[in-house]
Amino acid sequence: MASESDLQEMFQYFRIQKLLNEEAKYLDDWRLQDWLSLYTEDASYYVPPTDIAAAEADPTKHLYYIADNRGRMEERVTRLEKKTCHAEFPRSKVQHVVSNIVVNDSLENGRLSVSASFVIYRSKNGSTDMFMGSYLYELADIEGQLRICKKVCSLALDGLRPQAKISIIL
Repeated sequence: MASESDLQEMFQYFRIQKLLNEEAKYLDDWRLQDWLSLYTEDASYYVPPTDIAAAEADPTKHLYYIADNRGRMEERVTRLEKKTCHAEFPRSKVQHVVSNIVVNDSLENGRLSVSASFVIYRSKNGSTDMFMGSYLYELADIEGQLRICKKVCSLALDGLRPQAKISIIL
């Protein structure tokens, strides 16, 4: 029989898995305002360069593909929702696949460190691109709801060829 501690750990894992799956579904459905609602007001979203090990990359020292705070995330969503966003109008068809979710540990600030693997397929104009890599999240429990404080999307690619651009949210 599972102990109370085991049950709590399983429930926490379920909550994390539910949050990551919900995030993927919102992005697949282009429900970008709902996607934003999963993030805290002090959230950050990073896509480090592919020519530096993700653990060594620092947004203050290296040129990131994306280094957004909450305000920039909101601006990104606003741009992507407009018909004048030529890179994504008409919108790409996307499919996020999230797996290998691991709860790393609790951080000093009470947040959880969680990692996961991803594959994202984007189809547009008769071409399908694949992005793959790993996520590193910092999550916080805010009023009984898990929210994303920080997300780092480390691409497991040599570069952005043949994709050439990131016009979707990873």
